[in-house]
Amino acid sequence: MKKIKILTAVLLSLCLAFAVTGCSGDNLKDSVINGFNDMLQHFSKYALTDEKDLQGDKTKGEDTYTGSYTADYEDFNDKEYIFGGTALERDKGSELTVTYELTVDSGTARLYWLDKGEEKMIADTSKNGTYSVTLDEGDNYLTLEGNDFCGSLQVVVE
Repeated sequence: MKKIKILTAVLLSLCLAFAVTGCSGDNLKDSVINGFNDMLQHFSKYALTDEKDLQGDKTKGEDTYTGSYTADYEDFNDKEYIFGGTALERDKGSELTVTYELTVDSGTARLYWLDKGEEKMIADTSKNGTYSVTLDEGDNYLTLEGNDFCGSLQVVVE
């Protein structure tokens, strides 16, 4: 049922985009691409882990790609998609900086940037530092994955 509602919303958004472009005289191709990009960004926020399901406290930034997050983990066996989204082009540019401190007391943890299904490792041991990201088209998510993970994470994405 939820998929039907999402599909209906997508179709309505596309119809609206075509209707608006017909009246405005803008380049149809650009308008459709921009509308599709906006729709992707809107729906991609649902791929992020719900704030109520996160282990820590998240402060949102200017969009779903940025903000700060602090968490303590105890026997964590899951993945958290903390920041990110899906877009053809991010409105605020494609360059991001991830400043982090990962502390692994026991178990395993992996902090990585998920780029169209490819995991770009940031840290998998106790470590702090800065990681630069250039966003590509498509899925881009800061992810923490733990297996019996006890420790902490502090991260700021700007």
